[in-house]
Amino acid sequence: MARTADYTIQGFLYQFNKTLLEILRAAGDSVVTVEGIVEDIEIVAGDVTTAIQCKYHESNDAFTLSSIYKPLLQMMEHFHVRSGGKVNYLLYAHFPGLAPDGIKVTEAELKTALGSQNKDYQKYIEAVKGISLDKFLQKFSAEVGLSYDDLAKEVANELVAAGFDRGEIETLVYPNAIQTIASLSILHQEQQRKVTKNQLLADLRQIRVTAITHWTLALKSRHAILAARRKQLKSNLSKNVRSRYFLLHADAIDGFDDQAVLLVSDYLDKYHFKASHTRTPVFCINTDPDRFRSIHNRLMQKDIVANTGVEGDVFREERFIREPLVQKKDGGIRREFSIRLMRFGENNGVLNNKKGDDLFVLGDGGHDGLDVKDVNVEELGTASIAEIKYLIGLSDVYE
Repeated sequence: MARTADYTIQGFLYQFNKTLLEILRAAGDSVVTVEGIVEDIEIVAGDVTTAIQCKYHESNDAFTLSSIYKPLLQMMEHFHVRSGGKVNYLLYAHFPGLAPDGIKVTEAELKTALGSQNKDYQKYIEAVKGISLDKFLQKFSAEVGLSYDDLAKEVANELVAAGFDRGEIETLVYPNAIQTIASLSILHQEQQRKVTKNQLLADLRQIRVTAITHWTLALKSRHAILAARRKQLKSNLSKNVRSRYFLLHADAIDGFDDQAVLLVSDYLDKYHFKASHTRTPVFCINTDPDRFRSIHNRLMQKDIVANTGVEGDVFREERFIREPLVQKKDGGIRREFSIRLMRFGENNGVLNNKKGDDLFVLGDGGHDGLDVKDVNVEELGTASIAEIKYLIGLSDVYE
């Protein structure tokens, strides 16, 4: 991953950690909005509203006033135009090596920001004409943020203080908390992005599996998270009689075209080769028709017979869900077909009419349109085939 991409993800994770810390330190019923009125975090406690802008800069970024022009101008614009004087503003910014009192903002600094010629800032500068800088400063404060690692440690300590087992923090509670904040941050409606401490803690106590997403896999505990999730999956995967559906999001998985057929082959070699393996797995691929046909043809070239439910040019549900004929051969067995194969978006209703025990969602893409009531859903939102194979027990390594 490129350095810039690393730092972008790190910046988001830093914001998620700060959001978590604010929630965990708030009163139980205080309402926190993720991505609030001036981005990032909004806290409403009684009659007091606090808007927090969170900025994270890496080790090579020295602090300069221009580094905080944008958040300053955004807060000034909100104060002048929309706040009615009822909102407090906090700039929480991390610059390595900066002293705890290293960010001082006075009227002189604000005037300098207002004099910026940067074209991206002109809409804010125009909007705050006539602002009382003195009154704004009475509502504004700046704080030098903790390092990323120290902030994450504070979050972990607060989770322990809330009653969670410290032994489960790294691989269960903390990654799920991060993913909860990440999921809230992308919701379009502001009301949907609101949460309280009591609600968050209640939700975290109900979750017993570790979220596998690009956010949780970007955490420094990635190795431990993968190992923990593999262990969680092992119990059901070890059962001989289990109806498993796999939804593969082709565009979300790196090297899908090269690895998809091998993934299916490896799965059959591990989990569907005995006479006691009586439930035919379903592989549902989210891709375009041409790519789907290519995968189907390559499976046949590896002697993996797939039942697509198509007779002539017509899909027949009863043909798709029927069980294969099985013959004993050379001390083993040979099935009429080894898998059921379908393209996501075509005939999805069959998956709702004939539900599996488990739905494995491989790659970041969700399962919209599928009825998952009474189905055990395992979402593995990694882009790596190697990690998918490791998680479902097809390989002992993932790098």
